Amino acid sequence: MKTILITTLLLLLTCAVTAQTQEKKITVTENIAYRMDVGSSTVLDLAQPMFGPQQNRPAILIIHGGGWSAGSKNDMVYRTLMIDYAMKGYVVANMNYRLIQEAEPPACIEDVRCAIRWMKANANRLGIDPNRIGTYGHSAGGHLSLMAGVSAESKAFNDAADPWKQYDCSVACAAGGAPPTELGRPGIPWGDRKEFWPIGYIGKSKTPFLVLQGGEDSVVRPNLTEDWVTKMQRAGASVDYVKVHGQHGVAFDQQLEFTRPAMDAFFARYLKHDDPSVSFEQMKVVEYGGSGPNKAVAVREKSLTDFVVYHPMDMREKMPVLVFCNGGCMDTSIGYENMLNDIASYGYIVVAIGELQMFAQHDKDQHTPSSMVVKALDWISQRTTDPASPYYNKIDAERIAAAGHSCGGAQVLANAADARLKTYLILNAGMGEMTMADANAKALKNLHGPILYLVGGKTDVAWPNAQMDYKAIKKTPIVLADNTQSGHGGTYEQPNGGANARMVRAWLDWQLKGKNEHEKLFIGGDLTDYEGWTIMHKNFK
Repeated sequence: MKTILITTLLLLLTCAVTAQTQEKKITVTENIAYRMDVGSSTVLDLAQPMFGPQQNRPAILIIHGGGWSAGSKNDMVYRTLMIDYAMKGYVVANMNYRLIQEAEPPACIEDVRCAIRWMKANANRLGIDPNRIGTYGHSAGGHLSLMAGVSAESKAFNDAADPWKQYDCSVACAAGGAPPTELGRPGIPWGDRKEFWPIGYIGKSKTPFLVLQGGEDSVVRPNLTEDWVTKMQRAGASVDYVKVHGQHGVAFDQQLEFTRPAMDAFFARYLKHDDPSVSFEQMKVVEYGGSGPNKAVAVREKSLTDFVVYHPMDMREKMPVLVFCNGGCMDTSIGYENMLNDIASYGYIVVAIGELQMFAQHDKDQHTPSSMVVKALDWISQRTTDPASPYYNKIDAERIAAAGHSCGGAQVLANAADARLKTYLILNAGMGEMTMADANAKALKNLHGPILYLVGGKTDVAWPNAQMDYKAIKKTPIVLADNTQSGHGGTYEQPNGGANARMVRAWLDWQLKGKNEHEKLFIGGDLTDYEGWTIMHKNFK
């Protein structure tokens, strides 16, 4: 093997090359044997960064797809992915393995385990931190990647010919795109061997996982993928699940605007790699990105880990902001994510109290102080003025609203005096004569912008207090909208947040985007699209 200087354009045409882009060099060496007893099937390509520290780097092992019977490390998608991650500072191995016509399973699983051990055995020479190796694969490769994460301690595999078997084959994290996880696929001779599938290893795994799935995938059925994800999550495993519109090519050649950032954040977080191109640690796609024209995501920002930020995936312009406080003053917005994500898909940035949750964990929920609103507002101000932030010139700090449900409504009123707030939304809440979350009726005097109260009929425990607040507010423009049959819980967990979410978005569009056509709803009382509602207003000029 030899190394030659060549441009990035020609990089993929060579066997062993050096590439340089913006003063970053990497070397790529092809066809390195990671085991000697088989032949050309068990080789890998290695991409090594020549910039930055040359020891203790994080590493990624890429595993190709092809139904265990086809495909190769030479497929352009995997070659390109190898280069991309090497340019980010990872050492990247892109492997072949024995296909099922060459050797019956579990040979392919054992080859992946062997390649991991090879990386650990040669970690010092390769500049790899053996404790920071992650895997990624698509389709059959996704299956093999997840197997690397779940089966490191399994007794089902005893590859006596593995030359590196004195090393463990555990990985720091494992990602899979469209990964077969369960039995039940007809035509697979080894389909009844539970130990060959991730479903055979349900439990609180030490390895965190990222699963990327297309909602319309007819090859790897989403219901089977979700069964495995749900069982693992309930068992206490860390499994990030990103489901987007798409067929089997998700994370391969489809929906990369969603799946590739999710992978970048996943590897940066769990391989402890500082990737300046990634501002967030974790990403979730809710209801395929929402019903709006700007498909949205929910992220856990590195600079704001105790909040969720919902925003359009493609942020092209300055957008208004909604700060959201949860019912019960709790530290999770998962019960409201359908609404908040949908609002974001119409061109808003939503900052909601509480860490991002992949699934509801109510036994771990905690109360939050009303000062969290100030923390969110301060973060917004900082991101607006930081040229290095992805939100720079994307946040319109002159158009900020605060909304809260139930106790969260009291948190909003506790911060009513903050001059950065332009409008308020009190959802199924009201102060009346009570004190809650540092707020009482006196807080109503601090209102300096229009306010929307939204309640759920007389069965809503907040209905009397909202009526009292409506009477008590003498000067501030106020609307009280009543979804008479929804009760205290509203419609927030319905698809896209239901009718309550549409009402909230109409208010935001009117107050923050100047869409005056909504006056016919809030001032004119036109409830054509809101069956079963009543509405009243006062103090508008």
